[in-house]
Amino acid sequence: MKIKSERNIFQAYGAPIALVILLLINCFTTPNFISWSTISNLVTHSATVMILGIGMTMVIATGGINISVGSVMAVSSMVLAKLVFKDHIITGVIVCLLVAVATGVITGIIITVFKVQPMITTLAMMYALRGVAKLLNGGTILNYKNQDFSNFAYVKIAGIIPIHFVIVFVLAAAGFILLRKTRFGLYVEAYGDNPTATKIAGVNTILVVTAAYVLCNVLAGVSGILEAAATTCADPVNMGLNKETDAIAATVVGGTPMAGGRPNVFGTICGALILQLITIMINMNNVPYSYSLVLKALIIVISIYAQNIKK
Repeated sequence: MKIKSERNIFQAYGAPIALVILLLINCFTTPNFISWSTISNLVTHSATVMILGIGMTMVIATGGINISVGSVMAVSSMVLAKLVFKDHIITGVIVCLLVAVATGVITGIIITVFKVQPMITTLAMMYALRGVAKLLNGGTILNYKNQDFSNFAYVKIAGIIPIHFVIVFVLAAAGFILLRKTRFGLYVEAYGDNPTATKIAGVNTILVVTAAYVLCNVLAGVSGILEAAATTCADPVNMGLNKETDAIAATVVGGTPMAGGRPNVFGTICGALILQLITIMINMNNVPYSYSLVLKALIIVISIYAQNIKK
């Protein structure tokens, strides 16, 4: 029982502890690190990965994976930008999220009904949706001029707290409640631990898994909205590029097992902050960016190795 308790503590608090340790190290080793500006930049620049990571946590907890979220960001932001360009902001946001819902439904059905592996399904969706995003504007960047929408990304609560803080906090809290305090979360974890037993128990596994992919893609749509607002454009080629790998890395570092089960939303948030903190640490110490990639890879490998030890 003691060993099991220690494993649970490690899974739940490993990432937060690592984040605190890394912050303390930077306080003593990185010049000018202790400032509100640094913390603000840390959260703002990792907001997209944190939001994507919440959705990725749901999917990975089912034993699946979703490498199409970057392409979902691209196609949904292109749809959004086309409507915002015509001053239809609310309609653009709604249609953008509906596109994300549709892609999630298609992905979930292919995986659950047609029994195609999640990696293959989402790989195909990644290519298809990236292609659709390029077709929407001939492969070129779509710029829009809407001050009201673009200002949204730079709103600060009480003049100091970026809007990204609020969005991430609300979505993380909602994700935590959904996965830890509802029947849906129980089904997700049960399916990730044992899909066959969950199905035999009478759970509608098709609905549960599809819902996980839908929510994951909706959060990718939200990320696309934030990115489009901040950059005042939608880039079908670079929007969301490689974001899926960052989200998966944050989820793994956060303690959610790649084999499924035991989702850890709070750990994923900390994992995303750790990865971004490494980049900030490297930049502020005038170390070449390439070293941050190596360090991130090392942390991911250590996290997966730690998961295997816990088993």
